[in-house]
Amino acid sequence: MRRKFVVITGVAAAAVVLGGATVAGAANTLSADDQPLSGTELQQAGDAALAHTGGGTVTEAESEGGSAYEVEVRRQDGSQVEVNLDSSFKVSGVEGPERDDDSNGPALTADERDKASNAALAKVGQGTVSEVEREGGNAYEVEVRLGNGSEVDVQVGADFQALNQSAPEFDD
Repeated sequence: MRRKFVVITGVAAAAVVLGGATVAGAANTLSADDQPLSGTELQQAGDAALAHTGGGTVTEAESEGGSAYEVEVRRQDGSQVEVNLDSSFKVSGVEGPERDDDSNGPALTADERDKASNAALAKVGQGTVSEVEREGGNAYEVEVRLGNGSEVDVQVGADFQALNQSAPEFDD
């Protein structure tokens, strides 16, 4: 099963700093009943999820058919946790943590994520980074979503030099 990919658009996303944690607007692929959260709902769901996880960054928040909420949080160690909330924003379940990469190595640091992202964007010339993963040892794979909705994978070496990129593909 393919993991949902999240696009966090720096300036376009409304980022709110909450006591060292971040809530960011995210665009994603939703089912017919799921709706992305915004405004007060996003704030309340994000606050509840971050209080439960002890901080991190909200990367996705949606209503599940209007009666419940699902909030994905990336924790400082790079792991991803899905916090399920009821209609009154109380935690009803937690899934995870899942690592954001396929390696058994250490979680990516913010500096590594930024350097790999910058190298990939310089190679591609446009787009928004939607995912960064460690690929065996110290190499990285960066997924870049282009303006037309297609995605490009860029391989970045341990020295943060872009090595190659895939042809643009549209996500199913």
